[in-house]
Amino acid sequence: MKRVLLLNASEEVLAIISWQRAVTMLCSEKAHEPYNYEDSYAIPTPSGVFKLPTAIVLHSYVTIPFKKVQPTRKNILCRDQFKCMYCEKELTASNCTLDHVIPTSKGGPHTWRNLVASCKKCNSRKGNQPMERVGMKLKGKIFVPTREFLVMSAIDKSMNGSWKRWAPQK
Repeated sequence: MKRVLLLNASEEVLAIISWQRAVTMLCSEKAHEPYNYEDSYAIPTPSGVFKLPTAIVLHSYVTIPFKKVQPTRKNILCRDQFKCMYCEKELTASNCTLDHVIPTSKGGPHTWRNLVASCKKCNSRKGNQPMERVGMKLKGKIFVPTREFLVMSAIDKSMNGSWKRWAPQK
């Protein structure tokens, strides 16, 4: 799947978008290729090959209003780096679940601080019990991520080598 990094006019990372949306933005002159940047996809067309940059920059600066990020399945997995928070096993689409640290049956809320990524084995072992009762501990820290953190995590996960210029320094 061809994905394109969308940057604000200041070259701040906004999102990762589909190549189709990127072509539309380039053709409607809402965006352009970043300065001194040469990585591109070759998109076949009836009249030849269209060279689509793997990153594009908006012509006009877009103000992003502060908005709380919702604790969706995708966002929780991204925050927890696609690892089980109990055994640190790498998670895939087929073996990942979300777990409520304090079970909903015991009054646990559906919030960032109560949801973690978990493998099916650990989630079933814990069941609807508090983790202390079954002798389990969290291997990572639970926190409420920012929108920027989640976008940067997505870049790290699907790190296109040419996007390193915009990735956070570790």
